[in-house]
Amino acid sequence: MHSKNPYLQFGLSGDWVASTALGLAALALLVALLPSLRRRLAALPVSGWLLGLALGAAGLSAGYVTHYLRGGPRIIDAAYYFLEARGLAHGHFVFPVPDPEASFSGRFLIPGRDAGSLAVLFPGGYPLLLALAVVVGAPLWLGPLLAALLVMATYFTARRSSASQATALAAAALSLLSAALRYHTADTMSHGLSALLVVCAVGFALGTTRRSALLSGACLGWLIFTRPVSGLASLLVLAWFSRKQRAQLGLLLLGLAPGVLLLAAQQHAVTGHFLGSTQLAYYHLADGPPGCFRYGFGRGIGCLFEHGDYVRARLWDGYGLSAALSNTLRRVLVHSLDIANAAPLALGVPLGVWLGRREPATRLLGGLVLGGVASYMPFYFEASFPGGGARLFADWLPLEHILLARTLTAFAWGRFAWPVSLAGFALHTSNQHQSLRDREGGRPMFEPRELSRRGITHGLVFVNTDHGFALGHDPAQRNATTGVVIARARDDALDRLLWEQLGRPPTYLYTYDARARDSEPSVTAYEPRPFAGARRIEAEHLWPPAAIRDGWAHPDYSALFGVSQGRGLALHATNTTLTVSLRLPAVSERLSSGSRFRLGWVATDAATEGPSQPPDVRAHWSGAQMVTVQPTWKQISPNCYQSSWLGPLPIAKPLEITLVSPSGLLDYIELRGREDDKGVDN
Repeated sequence: MHSKNPYLQFGLSGDWVASTALGLAALALLVALLPSLRRRLAALPVSGWLLGLALGAAGLSAGYVTHYLRGGPRIIDAAYYFLEARGLAHGHFVFPVPDPEASFSGRFLIPGRDAGSLAVLFPGGYPLLLALAVVVGAPLWLGPLLAALLVMATYFTARRSSASQATALAAAALSLLSAALRYHTADTMSHGLSALLVVCAVGFALGTTRRSALLSGACLGWLIFTRPVSGLASLLVLAWFSRKQRAQLGLLLLGLAPGVLLLAAQQHAVTGHFLGSTQLAYYHLADGPPGCFRYGFGRGIGCLFEHGDYVRARLWDGYGLSAALSNTLRRVLVHSLDIANAAPLALGVPLGVWLGRREPATRLLGGLVLGGVASYMPFYFEASFPGGGARLFADWLPLEHILLARTLTAFAWGRFAWPVSLAGFALHTSNQHQSLRDREGGRPMFEPRELSRRGITHGLVFVNTDHGFALGHDPAQRNATTGVVIARARDDALDRLLWEQLGRPPTYLYTYDARARDSEPSVTAYEPRPFAGARRIEAEHLWPPAAIRDGWAHPDYSALFGVSQGRGLALHATNTTLTVSLRLPAVSERLSSGSRFRLGWVATDAATEGPSQPPDVRAHWSGAQMVTVQPTWKQISPNCYQSSWLGPLPIAKPLEITLVSPSGLLDYIELRGREDDKGVDN
């Protein structure tokens, strides 16, 4: 009986791709055993081999999109890279959204400095390139193109490193066979581009002309704009390699400018600071404890919302040297399968470094691989997953293929590596990719064709998943009468407010059950529930907050009786109190200038007899001063309390409330107009 863990699962499955790979392994074994056949294949022109390998890699990556991804991005990061690319396709690092902002904000999104704007947390190097593919209408063809370029760049860099044609072709063939690279050049993730930039930077750095040095620097600059840690690690190693050639080093550093300036421009647009990391800005607002998402060692590292299960299981005593070493060891073990689909073949990488230890180029390749492993040691999250492998190390796969190819061509037994690689995929590694294929319902969580099948060409579509929103939302589409606006299904007043804001267009609910084995999406007509007295907004839908200090916040479930929809916004104070600012919708014309609001609060300490330290509430809006009020509290059920009505509020101006609060659970916020006074409990 096979283990459910795909890393421990062996044997031929029912996947026809794996069966085909096993058949090809048998053919490769036949070639390895027949010298006459090997001589005939070796006589074929190098250009033909290279073109065939490049086209093969592109074809396999395109096939991966269809067979394993089932037509679209699958991993949450890939979905948000896709959304970021759509925003950049329209010229936005920070893209506007209709009011209410909370119908669109959520995971991996940073509230803009101005209300009604959002930004994705990832650096823009890969999304900017993907945006070009979005503009031409072929975003999923970028990966196969990168796959073909990786084959050619691997061959080019191998030749620059004084490898023979046979070794360079072997490295290109390994690029084709790596199933991990097939994933990273299929899903909309940044590692395929990063791997291409790394190998090109090395290839150009091995040149002797001024143009080569500039091009190497340009590749490194764009790598920094794509994956800053990988870029800086590669830069340090290459700068050390070039230290005695000052002119070359100066040109390399000059070449960094475009990528580095673009990264600074993005960070300034999102955070207001040229050196302000967008990822750090997101985790500061959306997770905790404060400072949890950072490089380094010690206590307090590890975000308890996004990576909570991992942190509680492995970092209970903080992130120290032993945790970093075990973390790195797990990555290396997973990565040993990524290189050539069979872990024993990975041993050829350090052996290749040893064989070429007297050659500066080989020492450079080995130093870059070792530097890549070391550069992610201070990062606490393992970040590996079946199919994608040890993705933090994927950026250096082409260099490892060159080093492994040196080993395979140096020994007669190297010819048997090809059937071993194919059989390794067929009998072991393919289980990871099948696990990826079948995870979370087995298909992308939003597919435009599901709307096309139903003739939906305009209107408002609410989706019930983070992935689905990121895949479906187009930042340029904010008019529901001329196109389709994709928003998050909230099942509270936000749905109604957005529906009215957009002019009451035809509205639909796109539902996807990620827990089902073979999920089928459902698209049904939907009308948000009408207002009845107060307009309740669930507080968990106001995450991430606009600002936070002395604590952290995240959506959380509560089994306490009386908690609205069983969820709320958990507030954790690191001192006596925290300060958190939440953006509410602009008060619509349906509400009069006498509109007010009130809060639902949950005292999460079971011993609390009422909110002994209730939140201080401060309200402010565009163009007005902040008003501080102290509500009175009414007990609704054990541990659950409701504030008095607060206000009044102006019409059609964004409202922001700030709570100075102890730890607890903010359950909901209600808006109410003067016309609602009759029949509503005060």
